[in-house]
Amino acid sequence: MSAPLGKACCRAHIAAMPEKRYTKSNLPEKTCEACGRPFAWRKKWERDWDNVKTCSERCKGDLRRKNRAG
Repeated sequence: MSAPLGKACCRAHIAAMPEKRYTKSNLPEKTCEACGRPFAWRKKWERDWDNVKTCSERCKGDLRRKNRAG
């Protein structure tokens, strides 16, 4: 078995982490295209944040129906 990791390893790991980290107080926000309300970044949208347009599945359906009708 390997030896336990020391503090130097932890510092190296933290230093290698990306700088674009968010706390609850500084999450990016967008305005929902369907209802107009602001909504904040969520972990599940991490990889696809640039393509997120609505705050919920309901608004996503409303936006689709609106685009289909007009």
